[in-house]
Amino acid sequence: MKKTLKYIILFFSLLFLFSASLTTDNSKALINVLLHSLNTTHYQPHVLNDEFSKRVFELYLKRLDYNKRFLTRSDVEQLRKYQYQIDDEVKIGSYKFFDLSTEIIKSKVVEVEIFYKDLLSRPFDFEKDEIIELDPEKIDYAADKAALKEAWRKSLKYQTLSRLATVLQIQEKAQVTGDTTVEIKTYQVLEEEARKKVLKSHNTWFRRMSKIERSDRLTIYINAITNTYDPNTAWLSPKDKANFDIAFSGQLEGIGAQLQERDGYIRVVRIIPGSASWRQGQLKAKDIILKVGQGTHEAVDIVDMRIDGAVKLIRGKKGTEVRLTVKK
Repeated sequence: MKKTLKYIILFFSLLFLFSASLTTDNSKALINVLLHSLNTTHYQPHVLNDEFSKRVFELYLKRLDYNKRFLTRSDVEQLRKYQYQIDDEVKIGSYKFFDLSTEIIKSKVVEVEIFYKDLLSRPFDFEKDEIIELDPEKIDYAADKAALKEAWRKSLKYQTLSRLATVLQIQEKAQVTGDTTVEIKTYQVLEEEARKKVLKSHNTWFRRMSKIERSDRLTIYINAITNTYDPNTAWLSPKDKANFDIAFSGQLEGIGAQLQERDGYIRVVRIIPGSASWRQGQLKAKDIILKVGQGTHEAVDIVDMRIDGAVKLIRGKKGTEVRLTVKK
């Protein structure tokens, strides 16, 4: 029990130390402090060598594009040139590999966004039998841009077919049972609606990805380094550290509503019983929050804002007032 407690205390100390080290945009200082802390306080320090570098590279590459939906083999080969240089980079506080990976993945997201919209602009050929592998562990990166687009075509076709098959089954059952509550539509209409739903879900996903900041990707990269030591050693970004402190100390409170970002809007999913929103009684599930104002301060427009930014505006000290402009 004592050993377990000691390990937990050490673990949280590392988290706080890493988070506190990024008070400015001084990435070099961050990596130096982080590695010094790991190699002086971790129960199993690592030697920064090529083996360490390769392990970090493989872990980060996997997290960069887990489902292999953006990177091509040439992209991976471009990054692989650094697989034995990460240890050298972290020693001098360089982020050349990380910055290159960020540049590549951002450009690939823009590229894919163009052709997924094109692929969903017309019906798929469901008369043609095709095979798609959904397990990312069993597939390789696309050979080139054309192969990547083809992989996306199959994926979008599969997703559309899944939605289409579901509504067709519901409609067929309704016709057999005489259920008049189900509106009967033609195959062409149902197919088009299925494509539009797939398009909408992807538009939401890509809008969310467009809001990813460098600091978000940096957290992924740094945690690829810390997780190389062990899976339970992690770095908290200043934003995550602040959220942890709030949850742990209880000094700040929210409004007691579960929120979700969808189509650029912050929507209320549910009201937590006993919370401030529940007691006030006006905010309801499915409401859309348009603006947030703390006390007498001018309300801030939160349309197209990331959900963590909106939550930061909504939180306040216990007993203070927050004003919401809501679309019912």
